Amino acid sequence: MILQLSPHPSPYQIERLVGFLEAGGLLGMPTDTSYSLVCLPDRKSAAQKLTALRRLDPKKPLALMFRDIRHISEYALVDDLQFRMLKRHLPGPYCFILESKRSLPRFIGDKRKRFGARVPDHIVPQTLIEALRKPLLVTSAIDPDSDFLATDPWTVESFFGHGLEAVIDAGDVPGGVSSVVDLTTAPPEVFRVGLGDVSDFA
Repeated sequence: MILQLSPHPSPYQIERLVGFLEAGGLLGMPTDTSYSLVCLPDRKSAAQKLTALRRLDPKKPLALMFRDIRHISEYALVDDLQFRMLKRHLPGPYCFILESKRSLPRFIGDKRKRFGARVPDHIVPQTLIEALRKPLLVTSAIDPDSDFLATDPWTVESFFGHGLEAVIDAGDVPGGVSSVVDLTTAPPEVFRVGLGDVSDFA
């Protein structure tokens, strides 16, 4: 099911999407990179469905998507230098590896209690996370058969519609992946170069 969302979503539209997630459902939604598949991280069955739908290794941690840096700091240990780096680059097409304040489920954190944090520069995830007051578990909408990265809702629906409550149609997105930077090392280590400029970390 594809749901068209206006540039300024109504409370009813957001409440409906929140209801899908709170019930353990999965959504397809646009971000500042590609379309992504999301669920609530505190719904273990939803996280398992997400991993199975994308045919991901269950041992490979997924990222969390946050509203803003303050929201990240509720979950991660962020020192002054890391804060400045986050403030300089977020919101934007980055996934920053940070150390968690707490134990994390295996599908989020690694053995070193690290996890990936995203703050996308896109109104849809920002509005939804604000309404939920929780982060979202996220993975890119990449077809496991062709490795094709979805940049429109119709492609997401064709690849994953059978496993989603809805796909949010808010227009096409740039197409690409986030840059992944590990801020738990000194100096920071670039794991992947994507749409985000990594020259500050070179």
